Amino acid sequence: MPIEEIISVDFAQEDPYSKILPRSPLRSSYDANWDSLRLDYHQQPAYETPEHSPQQHVISVSLTKQPINVERALNGHIQHECIKYGDVVVIPASSYHKLSWDTEAEFLVLSLEKALFARAAYDSVELQQMEIIPHFADSDPLIQQIGLALQSELKSDGMGSRVYIESLATTLCIHLLKHYSVSSPNIDIQAEGLSRLKLRQAIEYINQNLEKDLGLAEIATAVGMSMYHFSRLFKQSTSFSPHQYIMNCRIERAKRLLTKTEEAIDQICQQVGFQSQSHFTNVFRKFIGTTPKAYRKQVKV
Repeated sequence: MPIEEIISVDFAQEDPYSKILPRSPLRSSYDANWDSLRLDYHQQPAYETPEHSPQQHVISVSLTKQPINVERALNGHIQHECIKYGDVVVIPASSYHKLSWDTEAEFLVLSLEKALFARAAYDSVELQQMEIIPHFADSDPLIQQIGLALQSELKSDGMGSRVYIESLATTLCIHLLKHYSVSSPNIDIQAEGLSRLKLRQAIEYINQNLEKDLGLAEIATAVGMSMYHFSRLFKQSTSFSPHQYIMNCRIERAKRLLTKTEEAIDQICQQVGFQSQSHFTNVFRKFIGTTPKAYRKQVKV
């Protein structure tokens, strides 16, 4: 009897699922160019996959409302699972994975490049400690929340700010290192916030680049820190996450431009770093309580 070939799956490809699932995902972040992170939303019929090995770390989050019976093999260990809504499975890169289920299934698949972990916490964790291990289905509210937040960004056209996407990715990486690695790494806790110099450097960098789609990795690199440490210490220093702070800066600059210039709203949108006018309008209304057009009329009276 011939030995079944194990299929290598590269989630950086446009449709990696064609080798292992009957349908392509209904929604994917592939075209959104999220750096080192991909999210796919699936609805799949009852099926049995061939054995496969992912090139990236993979997490699945069940969105099926009713419990679903699954038989899963992970690195040769077979387990029968009754998966509930929100249950999470962790499949490390280069693992051997095979599963079958008996009814329509709805789920998210998150795939993370191994390099993302090094960028997220290079000044906190030695590389040899960064070995993620397989975990069968179980509840993990934080991973479920991150998956749903990323799905919400994808539904909004996938044009959410890079700093927000990268903040979620960094939180996910650190959580996996703390709870899904061979030995839980000792991640330093610094309680004093950023130094005055690094805080000034970060704020200057943000204000000088507001027109860009700023990323968390980009800002952290500018001050010589990992994304994890920078994000956490910046919030300690300012009471805002980097994403919240940047949005505040963008809205304040937009208010000044709406008040003091006659530039078109779509031009102001570009100058303050929004990728679409609809996104700019939605965020402006959330912060100010009215649209940019209505705000300009109010202040020009």
